[in-house]
Amino acid sequence: TGGRMMAKRLILAAVACLAAAAVQAHHSFAAEFLEDQTGTIEGVVTEVWFRNPHVRYYVEITLEDGSKEAWDVRTSSPTQLTRRGWTPDTIKEGEEVKVHGHLCRDGRKLLSLISIELADGTKLGVNY
Repeated sequence: TGGRMMAKRLILAAVACLAAAAVQAHHSFAAEFLEDQTGTIEGVVTEVWFRNPHVRYYVEITLEDGSKEAWDVRTSSPTQLTRRGWTPDTIKEGEEVKVHGHLCRDGRKLLSLISIELADGTKLGVNY
């Protein structure tokens, strides 16, 4: 009937809008990061965000003048990291880390993780 067809069209339109919004919200690597420019920071993990869409480690570094700077380190999805053996406790708040990653395109204090070294020398990352 006409009512059912209209309802189906509305549902399909709503699903299409939600899918488009999800794609828009998930930025591509190239939109945010510079593939050919990397940086390394050393500091203390202040927060662990082990959830979708990307696991994040917030790291506070101390600059030469003694001031502090907060960095956002992004990795893969929790599912991808879990498949590699990572858990929410692999890297904990308060741990000292050395992070190497791709720099953010717009200058924000944001890295896309290549590798991370823990204080005990354990190395984790894309190739580990």
